[in-house]
Amino acid sequence: MKSLFFLLFCTLFLNASTLSLDDILQKLKNEHPLAKSIQALEFANSSQIKALSSREATKLLADTTYAKPQIESSGYEYSIGLEQTFMNPNVKNSIVKSAAYQGEAEILNLKHEFMLLENEVRLLYHVNCLDKESLDEYKRSFEAFLELYKKKEKAYSFGEISKKELLQLQLELDRLKTEYKHYEDEVEVSRAALGSFVLLPLFSDKQLYCQDVQQVTKELLFNNQEESLQEESLNKKVQSLQSDFDRYSSQFDSFTLSAAYQNEIDTDRFVVGLSVPLNFTSSLNEESRAMLMHKKSAIMHEKEGVKLQKASQADMLKNQLLQHFKKIHATTDMLNKYENTLMPLIENAYTMGESSAIEYLLSGREIWKLKEELIEQRKNYYKTLFQLYGVLKIKEQI
Repeated sequence: MKSLFFLLFCTLFLNASTLSLDDILQKLKNEHPLAKSIQALEFANSSQIKALSSREATKLLADTTYAKPQIESSGYEYSIGLEQTFMNPNVKNSIVKSAAYQGEAEILNLKHEFMLLENEVRLLYHVNCLDKESLDEYKRSFEAFLELYKKKEKAYSFGEISKKELLQLQLELDRLKTEYKHYEDEVEVSRAALGSFVLLPLFSDKQLYCQDVQQVTKELLFNNQEESLQEESLNKKVQSLQSDFDRYSSQFDSFTLSAAYQNEIDTDRFVVGLSVPLNFTSSLNEESRAMLMHKKSAIMHEKEGVKLQKASQADMLKNQLLQHFKKIHATTDMLNKYENTLMPLIENAYTMGESSAIEYLLSGREIWKLKEELIEQRKNYYKTLFQLYGVLKIKEQI
């Protein structure tokens, strides 16, 4: 029972002291400056729509004069009244829609940037996990070689091997120590790179979980038909321009009603006024519609370019991804043959004195060279994969 509780405690402690990729991404969504910027812009756009939807303030009209007629008695005259401008409902609706679509386009642009940030964080998370995997693998190899070196040291003291062979092993041990420091530095560098993108104090006392690294697979399903965030943003800009176009199709934008009381020296007046702009007397609306049509056409062409570029990039990245997979598969097969078939024979021959230390050391280096190539190929695979996610607007794949 005590062992069970101890195991449970260790598991909980391990989970509490590690960071998964989901933990990091959730932290990004909650606290990253870019995420906060998106949220603030959403609030700003909401307030703007409410402001545009409200009616204009009523104006108070008031004036006073001192009149001195030549015949009648002099005195003060004054007038006081109210004036209210009413927007054409269709025009007002078009203005509100245009502002809403334009705001949504800006938000979609920021969301595109944030999605690219998320994919960059995903990549750097995988890179750091691979660097840690490489360091752990190298540490096991180093410890195994250190154990061999200690045995050979004893063998040398008994005169069973030559000083030349021991020196060769000692030089290899020194090289391995230097290489081990290099792999430790690689882990720190990739960790720092991840932290530079996250911009949040997450890594002070926690290690990466790394059990959620995406597996290397040959076949991945992608939805090429779904529009990217860039395309969606351009759609919103087109809708905004269309709303502006509809606005300039109205016969009048607004009209103004006024009512006033005028008190003159010998007369009281009540005045009611109506003011309506006659749009047909100006070419402003016609020229504005022409301008908006050209702008809309320009954005449609831009969208077509983005769509074609997306398709081209997606095909290129898919081909690259397949090539990376083939290289990883080939290197893995070769490494398995070296480790499971050839290396045991070489180790046995070296132990039996049938091969030299140089042959043994060169075989060990060849194996490690293959491991380094495999790690680098996996990094290239993930780099291409997350670029592809960005092109195809894939957010939640892991």
